[in-house]
Order: sequence, then C-alpha cells, then structure tokens
Amino acid sequence: MEIPKPPFYSVTDELLYNIYQKLSSPLNALTASDINTLVKLNALLTDADLVSTESFVNTINSLKGNAPSAGNTLEKLYNIIQGLNYLSREDIDTLAEINSLLVDADLVKTEELSNAINLIESKREFQFYFHGQGGDDDDYCTDRDRFVIRGKMTAQTEDFTNELSGVSYKSRVDTLSTWMQHANLASLQVWINTSINGDQLTGTKFWIKCVPVYKLGKNGEAFNVFRYNVI
Repeated sequence: MEIPKPPFYSVTDELLYNIYQKLSSPLNALTASDINTLVKLNALLTDADLVSTESFVNTINSLKGNAPSAGNTLEKLYNIIQGLNYLSREDIDTLAEINSLLVDADLVKTEELSNAINLIESKREFQFYFHGQGGDDDDYCTDRDRFVIRGKMTAQTEDFTNELSGVSYKSRVDTLSTWMQHANLASLQVWINTSINGDQLTGTKFWIKCVPVYKLGKNGEAFNVFRYNVI
C-alpha cells in the first residue's frame, strides 16, 4: 500500500496519513479525536455516505410495516409465535374431530354424498291431467294420462289439485290386456312388487293411469302430480 506523504491533495490523504502515524507509533492506538466527525468518517469511504439516524429509523419502519405495538419487534413476534397452538396430524385424523372444529357445520362423507346424488338421479315425476268429470273412468283421461314405465318403482307420492278429493290407479303389464285396479298407492306398490321385475333399463314394462275422485260440486280440470323412485 502506498503511504500518502505531504503535501496532501485531499482530506482523505491527510486523515489516512495521520492514522498511519498513530498505528506506527509505540502506543499503536487511535483516540476519539482522530475520527470524531461524520466528515472524517466519510472521508475514509469512497463513493459512500454514512446514514443519518433519521434515515436509519425510516428504513427500519418501512421494513417493519404497520405492525401493531404488540408485535413490532422480532422478539415480540417470536414470543407471539411461540404461544400459538399447532395442530398435528393426530389432532384431526377423523371426520368427527374435523367436525368438532366447525361451528354449525357437518362434513359429508364420500359415501353419503354419492348416495344423495344417486337419490336425486333416481327421482322421477309425471302429471296426470283430467279435463273434467264424465260418466266413465276413461272419460277423465287423455293420452297424456297413460304412462309406460320399465322396472320396479318405490316411494310413490301423490299431490292432486283442489278439484279432487282423492285418486285411485290402474295398471297392467305391457304384454297383457287386463287392467288391475288399485285403491291407493300402497295397493299399487304391492302389485309392482309381485308383478314387475328388473330396473329402469331392462325391467318389465307396465302401464299406469290415474282415476280421479272429484269433490261434490266440482267437475273442472284437475292434476295429480305423481312422484316415485326408480330402482
């Protein structure tokens, strides 16, 4: 290293020379007066400035962000994190334990969800329409009121309009000409259980129609909404 000698052409040269003399002396020590100002310190740094206290504080604040006072230092944040309760895999290894973490909610098992979807897909509905009261059963019906179904059905329900006090049903296997009468849904189900085989794709075909029972003084149009599940 080349040691600067007088005459000096910069403050840096002079300051470095003075420091060199101090270090070369028997005492080999620097005093506070040797580097006691920002100007002298900056003179030792090439292309650099020492940061003021204000700039340093502003930089720290920008890194810290808008942290609340309870966690505005690394120490405080560390203490907060240490206080957290961690969940391990063993803590929530069953559906029952997961459900206990949820308020007013239940998780659905895959099997239950699949069953619910299958139930929706198996639900069927059609409507029997009656144009008005006549003298014979068939006078009530139009072609829309005879339906052909394949395979067994279950869970029948009926929902008729205000003109009616009730309904009954008739059915026959597609290969036969004789209609069987059923006073209610329960009777219809018994006949289906004994006379019909298979499912909606390959099962026995059968016809079904509905016979309305009008209220006294009523004889207008009416509907019966018939719902059922296929097998």
